[in-house]
Amino acid sequence: MYLRHLRVQNVKLLRDVEIDFVGADGKPRMWTVFVGENRSCKTTLLQTIAAAASGRDKAIHLTTDVVASWPDLRRPAAPLSIDAEFGFGDGAGKGWSRTYPWPPPMPPRLHAHLQLEPDRSVFDGRAWFAEDMDMNRDPLVAVRRENYPDWFVAGYGVRRMLRSVGTVDTQRQRDPSLDRLKPLFGEDVIGTGFIELLSGDLGRRFAEILQFIFVAGNLLPHVTGLELRGRGAIRSTKDLIEAQRFEMDIRDDQGQPIRVPAAWLSQGYQSTIAWLADVVGQIILDAGVPMEAAEMEGCVLVDEIDMYLHPTWQLRLIPALKKVFPRIQFIATTHSPMVLTALGAEEVWLLSHDAEGSVIARPALHSPALLTGTELFESFFDIHKLYPSDLGEKASHYGRLATDPTRTQEEDARMKSLRLELAAAGIKFDWEPVVREVTE
Repeated sequence: MYLRHLRVQNVKLLRDVEIDFVGADGKPRMWTVFVGENRSCKTTLLQTIAAAASGRDKAIHLTTDVVASWPDLRRPAAPLSIDAEFGFGDGAGKGWSRTYPWPPPMPPRLHAHLQLEPDRSVFDGRAWFAEDMDMNRDPLVAVRRENYPDWFVAGYGVRRMLRSVGTVDTQRQRDPSLDRLKPLFGEDVIGTGFIELLSGDLGRRFAEILQFIFVAGNLLPHVTGLELRGRGAIRSTKDLIEAQRFEMDIRDDQGQPIRVPAAWLSQGYQSTIAWLADVVGQIILDAGVPMEAAEMEGCVLVDEIDMYLHPTWQLRLIPALKKVFPRIQFIATTHSPMVLTALGAEEVWLLSHDAEGSVIARPALHSPALLTGTELFESFFDIHKLYPSDLGEKASHYGRLATDPTRTQEEDARMKSLRLELAAAGIKFDWEPVVREVTE
């Protein structure tokens, strides 16, 4: 299940925002990343997508804790609405073999509409296949009620750390279509806990895919191996989190690779392990059969995808995810220019405010991959200064003047003043200015 189009009206500052999620070829775009300052409703956009994908009857179960903050305060009498169009994988994936509540036109296009009237807490609306005029049936309600496989949408908020051993809640999977979206609304991820929820071939395949994506897929830098077999085979969350499973690219005094448990890894590693293990586990549980990472389909929403990651790791994250999961549609938010370098212009959407304070969305004009660091800051984060502090600019100005023998008398005086100011701030130079060439 892929998102093709979204329109949100009267939700917080999203008074009328439309976003396309298809490429020039008309197919769903596999990557879309929202960039914008705080207060630009990035998280809320992801949550509206989750609500639309859940269907009318289940949307309120996701949004109970946040829906009170959604109405437009400037227009309290206006109903809020969410309109989305979803598509599905083509013949190369599960498109033609997917189970539908009734035969849709091909290719299937699913339209979903949610509306919340003022002073109400229950959504109205419906979903329908294109060209289906029967108002008495709703395919999305039917699919979510019966938990049909291959209609996969998952969401992840900022709470995505490894769960403690022994805290896996098997009751969470009574309603999988909702459970996989709850982390976007504040709940913890199950993550490696799927080792307990999957058994037999599915459990073994889950562990094997983790090994592939984290090691061969290079999604855990400096991890060169993940031990799955042997006398201590992974049979539980404890085996993975507490046993020394992760082989690092550093060696002990005997020249052997050092192995550590997941619990010893940094927050960046643990967060990545947690949410990606959750994606894999949720998809395998949904499908009910072993599968390869490259075969996995669906839509995954990730808030602050760069969270906890060092800039060098941020640079590698999206290329690795594109390689490992080519058929998963990722819709994410970020505050990091490093993340953008792997994206084209059509994959980045900028959120800003108009003169009235409403959020507006527009696609990027330039491909981040072709921009310098300074251009990234200017184009996507509205930072137009080469240096983030005045001291940086003053040091740069001093350097230009100090290396220019043709500086004027006024410029020479400015240079000396800058040197004194920088020295007072603790910035000293181990070289002297070039001698000024005095001309008559």
